[in-house]
Amino acid sequence: MHKKNTIQSKLNLFIFGIIVLIIIIGCSVAIYIFFTIYEDDVEKHVSAGVYAFEKIVIEDSKSQLLSLTRGVVTLSGEILLNNNLEAKQTLQKYIDYGNNGHLEFVQIKGLGQVNYEKTYCDQSVLEMAAKKIDIKSTEPILWIDGDSETGLHLFSACLINDAAGNPMGEVRMGLQVANQELVEYLHNTSALEATIFSQNTRMATTITKNAVNSIGTTLDPAIASIVLGQGKEYFGKTKILGETYVVAYIPVNNSDNQPVGVLFVGKSMASMVQIQNQIIVAVSMLAIFMILIFYAFSNRWLKINIIKPISWVADAMKTIAKGDYSIVEKLPVAKNEEIEILQTTMQSMVREMVTDKKKLETAAYIDSVTGLSNRVLLYEKYNEGQIARTEKRLSVLFYLDVDNLKYINNLFGHRFGDRLLIQIGEILKGLIKERPEYEVYRISGDEFAICKEDYFEPGEVTELSKLILGTFKKAFTIEEQSVSASVSIGISYNEYCGGVRCGVCTKKCMDNLDTLLKKAELAMNQVKMNGKNNFMLFDPSMNEIMENKASMEQDLKRAIKRGELEIYYQPKFNLEQNRYDGFEALARWNHPIRGFVPPLEFITIAEESNLILELGTWILEQSCGFVREYNRTHHSDYCVAVNVSALQLLNEGFETMVLDTLEATGLDPSYLELEITESVLMDSMDLAVEKLSLLRNKNIGIVLDDFGTGYSSLTYLQSLPITTVKLDKSFVDDIALNEISYEIVSNVIQIAKSIGLEIVVEGIETDEQLQVLKKLKCHKIQGFYFSKPVPGSELEAVLSQYE
Repeated sequence: MHKKNTIQSKLNLFIFGIIVLIIIIGCSVAIYIFFTIYEDDVEKHVSAGVYAFEKIVIEDSKSQLLSLTRGVVTLSGEILLNNNLEAKQTLQKYIDYGNNGHLEFVQIKGLGQVNYEKTYCDQSVLEMAAKKIDIKSTEPILWIDGDSETGLHLFSACLINDAAGNPMGEVRMGLQVANQELVEYLHNTSALEATIFSQNTRMATTITKNAVNSIGTTLDPAIASIVLGQGKEYFGKTKILGETYVVAYIPVNNSDNQPVGVLFVGKSMASMVQIQNQIIVAVSMLAIFMILIFYAFSNRWLKINIIKPISWVADAMKTIAKGDYSIVEKLPVAKNEEIEILQTTMQSMVREMVTDKKKLETAAYIDSVTGLSNRVLLYEKYNEGQIARTEKRLSVLFYLDVDNLKYINNLFGHRFGDRLLIQIGEILKGLIKERPEYEVYRISGDEFAICKEDYFEPGEVTELSKLILGTFKKAFTIEEQSVSASVSIGISYNEYCGGVRCGVCTKKCMDNLDTLLKKAELAMNQVKMNGKNNFMLFDPSMNEIMENKASMEQDLKRAIKRGELEIYYQPKFNLEQNRYDGFEALARWNHPIRGFVPPLEFITIAEESNLILELGTWILEQSCGFVREYNRTHHSDYCVAVNVSALQLLNEGFETMVLDTLEATGLDPSYLELEITESVLMDSMDLAVEKLSLLRNKNIGIVLDDFGTGYSSLTYLQSLPITTVKLDKSFVDDIALNEISYEIVSNVIQIAKSIGLEIVVEGIETDEQLQVLKKLKCHKIQGFYFSKPVPGSELEAVLSQYE
């Protein structure tokens, strides 16, 4: 038998051509990678260089000036008291010894007059130094200032007190920052170009153009807007005097945190860019030439030997997809062995498809875990049209939800939970075995539906509900593990009147499946709210409850957009330091019509509607901005604690949102605490711990709130990335009277301390509770005994009581 020509033999030639092309492209890629690595190395060198340059220019200058200032302060007392020549000569020798050539002035003022002054600079520098008038510290303070005319200067100032601690004068000194020696030093030691800008003008630089130093030229406006305008660092590539440089710019800020200068480090890439461009152009032209030649020879070959046979297969598959399988019986003669094999395989596949199609149609309606009918079949059987047409009408619908299944899954695993669902399905099938008019469906993860056709008796519904609840009183045994489970049941029924109320029967009074499911779910949710493990028939008043919730949800959306909410702050008292050291941020809503809305009410609505994401972001932004401004204004170091819900924590991008908020508000991460309840951690332990660990590594405090009311235990404390345990109010309500409460609180405090955690106890309302917690050496407390939550405008009055 003659062997047909194979596609494989022809593909060998095709692959050979591809390899040639890949080699050319590979060379281009290799060249590109080489230069990319080189550029990356330069960028790392420049990035490291700019921070080293900052240390030389700023930090070393500060250290020098600080040391010199302290020495001058020590010698200034004699001058202010006696003003004798010997003291001034001693001071001058000290200054001459410590001066590195960049000292601009030394000025010693008594009360109202200059007692000593040594200047090496213009009067404009002294005037610039005198702008900072309010000097209150006996410890030298340093600041940087400058402009495009006088340059960049580092100033120091310090009060001088007499022996009694009373101010008797001050010392001011100045040091030139922008000097040529420093940029030359960096250039000689690192082969990098360096520049010191005052405002946007080069005051000292190693960059030259046509052998002329570029001092006096200005910074590129686009970069100036970033570094000087926004106060941000800039790393990248740019052109300087016509040449491409890898650059790094960092701002130099004055005492008001405003940029007054810039430090620059860069490396010229002119020669490397030119060589790179020449090589890339040459290789690209060669690659284009090879592609054109390859295309001319391969195009026709591909069409004849590959494209046409495969196109036939594709057309055949489209026909089969439309349900016409006859095409496989009219196969064309194959020119290639592989196409012939493909045709034969297609015939076998189509035969299997016809068989499997019937199986799939059945499987689509069966739940894969429990073997019960699924939601798809429920809708197929009881869609709106069928309910209205058939004599066998859907009259009653039971909506069952397995209570706390997610906690069982978290504790034992999803495989364990699936086996529990299988047993529950078997129980429900057994209960309706003698009731053929009932059917059981699994409609979602932990939800089941039981449907009844035709008329029903209310007593029968109640009887079946109690029977279902009764079967769950006995514990389930799975993998030799005993576990208890319960269900919450909501029931809806069809109010079809059979023409009694409407005269002529139109069946328009009947509820469709969606309406019955909605009503039953409303009733089931009401059972959940009332404590679970019960049943309830739908009542029209439940619609009113849902409508009120929907109305409240819309009002809350508007309130967030219109800024109707306000943040209140409840202080935390540090027993060890006998002062307030922080406060908890709490959202409050004064509705224009409803009045004050309890926080639990609108927070619950926010969580159910996902508004908690927007609300939580707003609370975090407002709180961080407030404490940042409060600390700056009052020279304080208060921390703010912000509550985080499960939806926020588990939402993708939560960590980024927190870090972006801190950056936008300028708040140091150590001044922020995130309060997480135990139940939040239990909902998704691994993901929650991963997110909180990342934030903890950024120095953000993590507080375990409402400890003792959730599902966790003391054994979790060591493994969680937390800094603080907040003990729930219920443990201290009777701590002064109940010995058991006393022992519980005492043990929790000792355990938390032993593993390095802080303890905060909330809900303190009496002096007796306070005294007990002092005795137990609790770290911090919070409650109405000290202060209720107050608006930000009233916080200063509360905090000032212990400042």
